[in-house]
Amino acid sequence: MAVAGRFDLEEARREAQAAKRAARIRSIVSNVTLVVVLLAVAIGGKIGWDKWQERREAERAAAEAAQIAEEKREAERKRAEAEKAKALEAKREAERKELEAKREAERKAKAEAREREKREREEARVREEERRQAEAEFRAAQQELKKFEDAKVSTLDFRPETYVCFEYGLEKAAKISVDESKWGTLAAHSERRRTAEFLEMLRDDSVTNVISDTCYPDRATFDHLLDNLAAERFTLVLHLAEEWRDRRLALVSTDIDKGLAAPEGLRPIKAGGKVAGWTVPFAYGDKTPFFLLEQATADRLAREWAQFRRKVRIDAAKLDNKDQFVAEKLEKELPEFARTVRIEVTSVPVETTKKNDAKKKDEKKRSLMRGSNSDIRRMNGPQRR
Repeated sequence: MAVAGRFDLEEARREAQAAKRAARIRSIVSNVTLVVVLLAVAIGGKIGWDKWQERREAERAAAEAAQIAEEKREAERKRAEAEKAKALEAKREAERKELEAKREAERKAKAEAREREKREREEARVREEERRQAEAEFRAAQQELKKFEDAKVSTLDFRPETYVCFEYGLEKAAKISVDESKWGTLAAHSERRRTAEFLEMLRDDSVTNVISDTCYPDRATFDHLLDNLAAERFTLVLHLAEEWRDRRLALVSTDIDKGLAAPEGLRPIKAGGKVAGWTVPFAYGDKTPFFLLEQATADRLAREWAQFRRKVRIDAAKLDNKDQFVAEKLEKELPEFARTVRIEVTSVPVETTKKNDAKKKDEKKRSLMRGSNSDIRRMNGPQRR
């Protein structure tokens, strides 16, 4: 390089060095740039490779996932198809079994229906046979009941006089009647054998069965109705005949204390200031009758009972249970006393019997012809009996 017109080596050397240095720097810069570029390319390639690898891996994973998902879908589809097929098969099997069960049920129902119809026919036959037999037995039983109950009812005694025992000679002293229409109706039914109507009048709440001419009650019910009759209360009426109203007569019944006494509920019937009769309640089933006696006879019989009663008390004096002994003894003896009183007062007095025997003897003597041993009634030849 020329300085002031001259060539300057140093300057040239410096310029050369500066040029070298610049060239070196450019080379370094170029190399650095190249390296940077190469590094950038390498790094970019690495990054690109990694990205590619990642993408490949992602694609592979996605493909695998897709394949797995597809396989799952396929498996699910196959499982669903299998389940569907299984369900369909199960449905078909169920339908088959249901149809079989239905057919079996129908067959069984038909068999049961046939068996039931057969059984019902047999039961109906048996019932009809039992009904016919029961009807036959019922008719036979009714015939027996009718025969027995008609006979029993027809023999019931509704004569008022059976409830009064007359002392001998007083049989016509009083007219006896019963002052209830029910008595007359029962008596009419009994006499005409209207048994059903008769028993119907004796019904109480305990008897609920039908009573008719074709349906007689059983023996127990019949006995119960007769018990009702025995307990039925009526009123006996005795009207003294005019010619007997001045006599001292007494209507009495047995009494455990007095022997004979006025019965409970006895009421006199007055006419013109005199006793014209009595009314007295009684039960159809009373066993001991009332007694229509001369007052003197009633007093005598009462004294006899009082005498017997004193004797019983004397016999029981030393006993601890004397009152019980006396009561039981008197109660036991009272029916026998009533029986002996009935026999005694209805018997013909001894004096009357002797007079009647003498009268019959005289009549027999007069019936014989004088000087003949034959009865005058045999004069016309033998008599037939």
